[in-house]
Amino acid sequence: MVPKKLGWSAAFLLILAFLAGACAPAATPTPAPATQPPQPTPPPPTPTPAPKTLVVCMAQEPPSLYLYSEAMLVKSHVLEAIMDGPIDSRTFAYQPVILEKLPSIKDGDAVIEEVEVSEGTYPIADAAGNVVTLTKGVTVKVLTDPATGKTEDRTFEGGSIKLPVMKVTFKIKDGVKWSDGQPVTAEDSVFSFEVAKAPETKVSKFTVERTAEYKALDARTVQWVGIPGWIDATYFINFWTPLPKHKYGNLTPAQMNEDPDVNRNPLGWGAFMMKEWVAGDHITVVKNPNYWRAGEGLPRIDTVIFRIVQDTNQLLAQLLSGDCDIGTQDAAFDAQAEFLKQAEAEGLLKPQFVLGTSFEHLDFNIQPAPGYQIAAGNDVFQDKRVRQAFAYCIDRKAIIDRVLFGRSEAPAVYMPSIHPLYAKDAVTVYEFNPEKGRALLEEAGWKDTDGDGIRDKGGRKFSVTYGTTAGNRLREQVTQIIQQQLKENCQIEVNLYYKPAREFFADWPDGPVFGRKFDLAEYAWLTGVEPPCELYKTDQIPSDENPGGPNNTGYSNPAYDEACNRALGTLDPDEKKKWHAEAQRIFSEDLPALPLFVRLKIAVASPKVKNFIVDPTANSEMWNIEEFDIER
Repeated sequence: MVPKKLGWSAAFLLILAFLAGACAPAATPTPAPATQPPQPTPPPPTPTPAPKTLVVCMAQEPPSLYLYSEAMLVKSHVLEAIMDGPIDSRTFAYQPVILEKLPSIKDGDAVIEEVEVSEGTYPIADAAGNVVTLTKGVTVKVLTDPATGKTEDRTFEGGSIKLPVMKVTFKIKDGVKWSDGQPVTAEDSVFSFEVAKAPETKVSKFTVERTAEYKALDARTVQWVGIPGWIDATYFINFWTPLPKHKYGNLTPAQMNEDPDVNRNPLGWGAFMMKEWVAGDHITVVKNPNYWRAGEGLPRIDTVIFRIVQDTNQLLAQLLSGDCDIGTQDAAFDAQAEFLKQAEAEGLLKPQFVLGTSFEHLDFNIQPAPGYQIAAGNDVFQDKRVRQAFAYCIDRKAIIDRVLFGRSEAPAVYMPSIHPLYAKDAVTVYEFNPEKGRALLEEAGWKDTDGDGIRDKGGRKFSVTYGTTAGNRLREQVTQIIQQQLKENCQIEVNLYYKPAREFFADWPDGPVFGRKFDLAEYAWLTGVEPPCELYKTDQIPSDENPGGPNNTGYSNPAYDEACNRALGTLDPDEKKKWHAEAQRIFSEDLPALPLFVRLKIAVASPKVKNFIVDPTANSEMWNIEEFDIER
């Protein structure tokens, strides 16, 4: 039966074809072809995976990517991609990255020996950890138990004495290469040490000054030797981050500070390598073909674009639109915390809120640089009663409730209360009490003698400037609140100003902060596993002799210096705890800086981003960028 859909004409044609075949002569039979075995169908070619690009949006642009340029969080984001490790610091502990292991006295790759030292020898460390010449009357540490590093204090009476010397050996993993294919060697680490040691390199010289020798033992092994008398509590991280000697070895440290290639196109061994830097817009890194973990399928991303979006609200909008995959913590999302929670509930974004060890602080310029003048007098903050008054006059809890939605704490010192070495019973806690603040100011001679609502002393108004970084909405809010509180609670006039981060944090002698040319300054210290007592030591005051010093307040107290040095210079956990507690006690009483709040690390990612983890003690959330992945 002919299907109806063919119609009559089609049926008619079929009938004609049948009839024509019936009338035709019989066809000659054709032999059937030989049977061929079925041929397998070739599999379709495996499609090449589309390259993956990740866009990381930061609120600031680093002035430089040179290892020894100014320390900035945004710089560390990019360097985590280019230089993996060499040692990570996560969850209040340390982890080797490009090293085979962290050395230890127990394993024998760290030892304490004794060396005979004669009177007049320099440098040695005294019992307080200061670098001195061995002379009569100096108190030093002598070794009582080499296996544990226990020591006791002894006064040097002349002649000679045996002092402990630490020797620590580090070994780089086999196969770690620079992105140009050259091996990362022990000589690269030694070269980095020599650069850090140079006066022209503006970094802290604390460990450098306590290093007797840093040398390569073979192609992958380096040894750190401390000066006599110095017992370093964190000896196992005294490994200098390598710099490529084969590339930069013909440059002096001064030239490296200015060299465009060193600063804007650094060579590394990490998962990624530099591709381009468009000033003011973005930094692009691409997969490193010589990455030592490539055999593990890492990195999972082909290209990472670090885009600079200075306005926090604009950055948030770009996260929602998909133009940014990650928004880094430097964007200060604190003021948007409630919105981020709502966006998370709706599946739009994945914010992470982690209470870290970094703390926002208000610094007092106790020792201004020569030539700088504070209107209220250069001695205004040398009186600790004035500094304590600020602590009573400022309602830090109200600030936290308003701008951080109550998600932080006002620490007493330079570490959060969750830190294992926080000395709760030793510190002075300043609760909001304007009456006490006003009383301290009166006691220090600051009174409102003319009734204009501003305190004065000796014909000078208590009027100060207060600076912080520009473009940071959270800091703008905090500074405005403090300005109002100081005026209303304690009759102190505050004039605000904001500067770009590059200008604000410029090294000595140029910048206002580390040039010690400010009245009040607010910013955050990025701290890690160890309590950062060294930030406020006398030998860390920035100056011509020490341009990389972090102690911008100019605070100096020998008792504090001794407590900090002793905490940093012992292997005995009980001694370490005791001296850290003493340093905290002195700091909280002297208050060279007022800790405002512990920074809540808030970083935001698209739900498509995988393996993104914000850690409390890893400064940058890019610490495992090689593991990041994204679904497209």
